[in-house]
Amino acid sequence: METAAKETEDAVLFQSFWDIPTSLKCPVVGLGVSDEEGRRILKKCGRRIKALAPWEVHRDIMEEVGSASAVARRVDALLKRKFADAIAKVKSLPEEELLPLLKAAIARGDAAEALYCVAMRKALSVDTLVSVVGEAHMMGHTTAIDLFEARKKELKSVAKVKDLTESLEAERRERRRLGRELQGMTDEVRELRLALEKRAEEPVAVVQDPVVPEVHPAYSDDLKREKAKRKERERERDTLVREARKHEREMRKLKIRTRELENENKALADEVMSLAIGRPVPSLSSMPCEGRGCSTCPEMETCSRRVLMVGGLSRMEPHYRRVAEAKGLGFEYHDGTMSGGRKCLEKQVTRCDMVVCPVTCNSHNACRSVKKLCSKHNKEIRFLPTSSISALTGVLLDMPA
Repeated sequence: METAAKETEDAVLFQSFWDIPTSLKCPVVGLGVSDEEGRRILKKCGRRIKALAPWEVHRDIMEEVGSASAVARRVDALLKRKFADAIAKVKSLPEEELLPLLKAAIARGDAAEALYCVAMRKALSVDTLVSVVGEAHMMGHTTAIDLFEARKKELKSVAKVKDLTESLEAERRERRRLGRELQGMTDEVRELRLALEKRAEEPVAVVQDPVVPEVHPAYSDDLKREKAKRKERERERDTLVREARKHEREMRKLKIRTRELENENKALADEVMSLAIGRPVPSLSSMPCEGRGCSTCPEMETCSRRVLMVGGLSRMEPHYRRVAEAKGLGFEYHDGTMSGGRKCLEKQVTRCDMVVCPVTCNSHNACRSVKKLCSKHNKEIRFLPTSSISALTGVLLDMPA
C-alpha cells in the first residue's frame, strides 16, 4: 500500500520523460545517460550500435524520446532508477526553491540530478521554465570551455612527459656508455695486476758484498750489469703499481658517477610517472570482478572500468599497472603468448571495457586473436605504436574512469 501511494504521489508531482519540454530533453539525456548506457538501451531496442559514434548514439536516442516509444520508456526507467534518491529529496520543495537548487548544483559541477528533478516537475511556471532552459544552455557553453582548457593542460602535460622521457633515455644511454668504459678500465686494471704479480714472482738475483777485498775486473762488470737490471725491474714494478692505483681511483670515480646517474634516472622516472598520472589516485571498487560478463553483471553501475593490455614488455607490467590504477582503472595483463590457446585471452577480454595492444613486442597471432575477440564481444580496442609507458598513458588519458 505504501509503495502504491508513493508511486501515485510521484505521478502527481512528476511527469514522464517524453512529456518534459523539448529544450530540456537534450541536456538531461547528455548529463544523465552515459554513452555506454545509451548503447545498451539502443541494443535492447534492436538497434545496431557497433559502428556508432557517441554523438550518433545521442542523436538516435533524441529522435525517439518525443513520444512514449520503447527507447523513451527505457530512458525514463533508467533516469528514475538512477535519480530516485534525488527525486525523494526535492518532491517537497516549493517551485521557487528549484531554480536556486539548480544553480548551486551547476556551481558544484554536479548538475545532472538537479536538472533532471527540475525538468520532470509538473506545472512549472513559464518564468521558471525559461530560467531553467537558460541555465542549461549556458551550462553547455561553460562546460565546453572548461573541457577545452582541461584538454589543453593534458596535451601540455603529455608533451612534457615526452620531453622528460627522451631526457631519461639519454641519461640511460650515457649510463650504459660509462658502464662500458668502466668495464674496459676494470679489464685493464686486471691485466696490470696480473703483469705485476708475474713480475713479482720472477727471481731477483741478490748480490752479496764480495768477501775478498779485490774483485776481478770482469766479475765487477757483471755485478754492475746485474744491479742495473735489478733497478730497471724495480722501476718497472713501481710504474705498474702507480698505473694500477691510478686506474683504481678512476674506477671509484666512475662508480660514484654511475650511482649519481642511477639516482637521477630514478628521480626522472618518478617525475614522468607523476606527470603521466596528473591527478590523485581514486579508490577502486572493493568487490572483485568475477568475470560474469559486463552486460549481465548486477554491479556494473558501480564497477570501475577495466583495461586489458595484450603484449608489451613483461618486466614493465608493474609500471603499466601503476599508470592504469592511478587513472582509476582496473588493469589486467596478457603477455601475448598464445601457446595455451585463446580461451584464457577470451575470458580476460570479456572482463574488460577496453583492450590496448602494442604492435611492437607482440606476436602476430596475439594481435589477430585479440582483434577478432574484441569484434566478437563488442569491446573497444586501441593499437599502440610502441610498448612504452607514454604510449599507454596517451590512450588512458582519453578513456573515462
